[in-house]
Amino acid sequence: MPSWSIHRLILSQALQDVCREFSLDSLDREFLKGLYRGVVEPDKVPDRVVKYRLRIGRSSRVRVSTGYAKHHTVDKTLISYYYHLALYYARRENKMLSGLALGRAIHYAQDGAIKTRKYLLVDVHDEVEKELEILAKSLREDIQELCRDMKLDKKSSSTQDIEALCISYTQTIELLKNFFIELKQSIDIKKLWKIIWIARILKTITALTLITIPLLLNTYEALFFIIPITIGVALYRPRIYYEAMKTGVMILKPYNYKTVY
Repeated sequence: MPSWSIHRLILSQALQDVCREFSLDSLDREFLKGLYRGVVEPDKVPDRVVKYRLRIGRSSRVRVSTGYAKHHTVDKTLISYYYHLALYYARRENKMLSGLALGRAIHYAQDGAIKTRKYLLVDVHDEVEKELEILAKSLREDIQELCRDMKLDKKSSSTQDIEALCISYTQTIELLKNFFIELKQSIDIKKLWKIIWIARILKTITALTLITIPLLLNTYEALFFIIPITIGVALYRPRIYYEAMKTGVMILKPYNYKTVY
């Protein structure tokens, strides 16, 4: 993973460019403190991935284990979760936790810009990081200028140092811009709650219907197929739930991660 100095360098330049573009003269001190702490914190205080294993036998049971979340191969779940959490705390006027959450989202996005394998077999992770360190120390211009003419072709990661740096910078810019844009949007809380309750009622009706029909028809064998589907319906989270999280209404923890916040 990139060193803390690189994480902070990319964040600093991206934040400076976004503030200039959006005419943000000053940001809350607590927010900035949390942001710069959060962008390196996952290396010290990691999130954990949750793994479920079903053992079938005489004593069938589900075994749950946890392990550290991999930064360079992490899926978008943690980035999305912490981004939504940043908006949640921002709406609740908790500047420190908002900055921390956004910083963690940026950390994972930056780490994901480094492609760990070349030709699917050769592990080039350490080499790319060393090249990034050298590149960062020799920078004589802003990252924005360096990446201005870089054609990334929608790449999300790279084994090339300059490309990885530019992808990290671009993704950091995107997260920061989206955060400040969404934070300015007005929200109709009453309307939002109404939609949430409708979604919950529909989920409940669907789950009860799926369970009830086999019982009424005396087709109990169908329950083996219906019960997993019903559980899936119960666990399903409509898009409106995530919109609610961004407005400070609720927190939706990811199912497959044990997060720090």
